[in-house]
Amino acid sequence: MAGYLISMLAFAVPLVFGATGLARPRIFVALGAVLACTWAFALVAGRAQDGQGRHLVPIWFLTGLVALLYGLWCGGLWLGTRLRKARAH
Repeated sequence: MAGYLISMLAFAVPLVFGATGLARPRIFVALGAVLACTWAFALVAGRAQDGQGRHLVPIWFLTGLVALLYGLWCGGLWLGTRLRKARAH
């Protein structure tokens, strides 16, 4: 359930900002990149380990999840700006 809520927020926040024109798209994409990098580093630093000290979740999986969320972020912004342009015509 938490993953669904996180993904919905990662799509809805840029969608709203793009549709209303409250943020510049380049700045919002850069903000998303900073958030994604920060989140990726935090996930890698806090990985769980088993009894022998091996990590339970590989780095490539965590990176893929963060890349997916960044794709949702950029997709929401893209759709929001398209809706704003369509409303303007």
